[in-house]
Amino acid sequence: MTTLSTLPKVMKAAVVDAAGPPEAIHIKEVPIPALPSNHVLIALEYVGVGIWDAEQRAGSWGSVKPGTIMGADGSGTIAAVGSHVTRFRVGDRVYSYSYGNGGFYAQYVSVPADRVAPVPAHLDMKIAGGMPCIALTAQSGLETLKVTRGQTVLVFGASGGVGSCAVWLGSEKGATVVGTARPEAQEYVRSLGAAHTIDPNSSEREGAIKRAAKDGFDAALVTADSNALASFFSHLKPKAPIAFPNGVEPEPRFSGHPASAFDGAMSHEAFEKLNAAISTRTLPLRVQVFSFQDVAAAHRRIEEGHVVGKIVLHIDL
Repeated sequence: MTTLSTLPKVMKAAVVDAAGPPEAIHIKEVPIPALPSNHVLIALEYVGVGIWDAEQRAGSWGSVKPGTIMGADGSGTIAAVGSHVTRFRVGDRVYSYSYGNGGFYAQYVSVPADRVAPVPAHLDMKIAGGMPCIALTAQSGLETLKVTRGQTVLVFGASGGVGSCAVWLGSEKGATVVGTARPEAQEYVRSLGAAHTIDPNSSEREGAIKRAAKDGFDAALVTADSNALASFFSHLKPKAPIAFPNGVEPEPRFSGHPASAFDGAMSHEAFEKLNAAISTRTLPLRVQVFSFQDVAAAHRRIEEGHVVGKIVLHIDL
């Protein structure tokens, strides 16, 4: 077993000391994180960048504690294992989602072992680094909606991170997925498995909805707010459910239809389900890679909005 004593004492991390613009992030040396008995230490290769990171950095959630290291998911290799961990060995390729724990904008992160999973052998590490949070969130959403084979499911906001994974996972379940996307992102959404794509801002959307879901939608997974939502919701079948990730504001509601918020599950069981869904299949998640040194630029890009797929940082120090 590798212990912290055989590793460097310090690492480089992207740190925020106070709320501010993207330039508030700076790279500095900090101590390697502690390794509790139920944790693993991951030498990170790629980490996800989410709008929630930018909101945290900007102070949208309140004051920022000095020395904050953001980031909730990523991919890399096991560098050390805690004394009670038996499922992983040093050198294993893994990915992890650990929201609230933070710390992924760094060379190393320490996370509970039950929030870590092996990366499927064929999965590119940059895709693996960008997908844990969004894929596990999409998986939770489809489970909340009880999506099954043969249903027609609306994914509103299909080209973003959670939307991308919801389209792919939904189509793998055998559902007919109808995804909304701007015209320039529609080919990408279809590559994920969407049977139909609709521009939510098109003057011809009503006809497009009727052609794509002539009998109506069995369920709707909503990842973004829009004035166009009501037009799509009017095509829901009676009592068809609506689900949305926590953080979508205002919460999408439509009279006569149950609406539920959900989060991605951070558990061994959730990762096992995800890996079973991936199996040997190709997940064509689009990722935009920024060098670790360009973390501020990555935040500026995500704040511009309309990111197709996922933004990731390459820990290339």
